[in-house]
Amino acid sequence: MSQVTLKKSLFGITKDHNESIKYTLSTSDGFEIALIDYGATIQSIRQPDKQNNIAEITLGYDTLQGYIEDKCYFGCTVGRVTNRIKNGYFQLDGIDYQLEKNDNAKHHLHGVFNKHIWNSSTENDDTVIFKYQSPDGEDGFPGEVDVTVKYTLTNDHRLIMDFYGKTTKPTPINMTNHTYFNLSGNTNETILDHQLIISANQFTPLDEEHIPTGQIASVENTPNDFRKLTCVGDHIHEIPYAYNVMFIVDGEGKRSFGKLVHSKSGRAINIESTQKALQFYTGTYLDNVNGREGVIYKKYSGLCLETQNYTDSVNNQPQFPSTILRPGEEYHEQTFFHFYLE
Repeated sequence: MSQVTLKKSLFGITKDHNESIKYTLSTSDGFEIALIDYGATIQSIRQPDKQNNIAEITLGYDTLQGYIEDKCYFGCTVGRVTNRIKNGYFQLDGIDYQLEKNDNAKHHLHGVFNKHIWNSSTENDDTVIFKYQSPDGEDGFPGEVDVTVKYTLTNDHRLIMDFYGKTTKPTPINMTNHTYFNLSGNTNETILDHQLIISANQFTPLDEEHIPTGQIASVENTPNDFRKLTCVGDHIHEIPYAYNVMFIVDGEGKRSFGKLVHSKSGRAINIESTQKALQFYTGTYLDNVNGREGVIYKKYSGLCLETQNYTDSVNNQPQFPSTILRPGEEYHEQTFFHFYLE
């Protein structure tokens, strides 16, 4: 049975002379995940293919400076609220809140959790824990929020991600991981030949600015129907901006969200989560990004499978599930990525 080992190293130093630490979790059969405390980020995942050739299967950077300058959210923890909040505005308990408008100076997008060095620690040889205290008023959000992200790797290549949060004031919270995958092991290739299943009968339509309309629609007879194994490129040109879609996964608690397969290499990922939905994004806005090992990332170089609550829930009540966390409550969501060969 393969065993998990953990190695700690220096990843880089910020201009303020703060050290960034890298944690590498690996198994004896060649699977490896590297994590950095800057943004509680998945910096690298290396996986053997069916010929036992080990290759990188994510997009990212070689250096800390790459992540400091990053605008693509490669591998990072996203928060306080992932995805867009319309006009950077919401009302909670009768109080108006205006957030930073960091998406084309019009909407709020993702937040700034990915632009901080998190406190880090380890458990056993298979778990890395990152903690961050988001101050009251950060990005315009109310409440001081203590968040924790815990990554655990099992010896059979299951990555377990736990997201926790507590707050001093009522506040929205909706965290996710923003890794871009390319299972081919060659990011000069696109992800259009990857095959995908998403366990969703419905999705949330968007307007031209990627803001939910508040409606919930069926995937039936649309390019968004991934209930059976479907090639990502089959219908991608039938929809504006390619895929940047929130899929509603039926049920509660830990359940199957789907799987991603690259048949040529044999690499695959099974996804399970306690979350409400899955954001499927095909890297439409990647535009000549200088990535790892000198590779230039372009449109469709990678895809994201982000487990999360509904986008802009705070402005679509009561039809969307609430993202509000209140004092005395604990936010906890869990996602499982099982990397395997088929």
